[in-house]
Amino acid sequence: MNPSILCRDCTLRSCALYTLSEKEILRMEALTCQATFKKGEILRKQGTPLESVIYLRRGYVKEYLSHEHFADQVIQLVKPKTYIGLQGLAKNANSTFSYQTITEADVCYIDKTIFNELISGNGKFAREILIALSNESVSNHKRFLSLNQTQTFGKVAGLLIYLSEEIYEAGTFSLDLSRSELAHMIASTRESVTRALLWFQNEKIISIQESVVHIIHFERLAEFAKKG
Repeated sequence: MNPSILCRDCTLRSCALYTLSEKEILRMEALTCQATFKKGEILRKQGTPLESVIYLRRGYVKEYLSHEHFADQVIQLVKPKTYIGLQGLAKNANSTFSYQTITEADVCYIDKTIFNELISGNGKFAREILIALSNESVSNHKRFLSLNQTQTFGKVAGLLIYLSEEIYEAGTFSLDLSRSELAHMIASTRESVTRALLWFQNEKIISIQESVVHIIHFERLAEFAKKG
């Protein structure tokens, strides 16, 4: 690795890394490589061997499932300072999902063997990884359950809140997914999503300039997400 981005010096490292000893960090560094990807490039393809855990240092990534006869299903977005591929640590399996950048991104590929060794040998590190997995699972379960409880306007409102609160952590953010990809995330159609976004704009609940969304009235949007 380039000395300027060694794990021990990284300002974008995860909370889990702070639990490691100097010896453990040096061991991880020896089995980690870094790469920069342009928008639209693939980090990992569905069905390929899981030989490493990906750590997303900078940028945003979409996790999606490919189907032979249907459009790709976007499962979730991945934000910076997040580990990718943790689901496959417990077994020798291929990747369940594909991962593609939706912005430029910097990532670290950490050898799966050393990652498993750190989990086994450091309880604090293992706890941080478990917390990360748990938070991701709860977030996705809540989002998927809401899809069966609301109509299209409620689904779109819930999706905007998800992007604002859990991914971009801001009331103003770039909408890096296409209307079709947004529709796939909420089991809807591109036309329905476009119609809902336009209505929210006309009601001055949100504003969209080019690809930048600004939530004007969060309370009203949350009410739609709750009641549909």
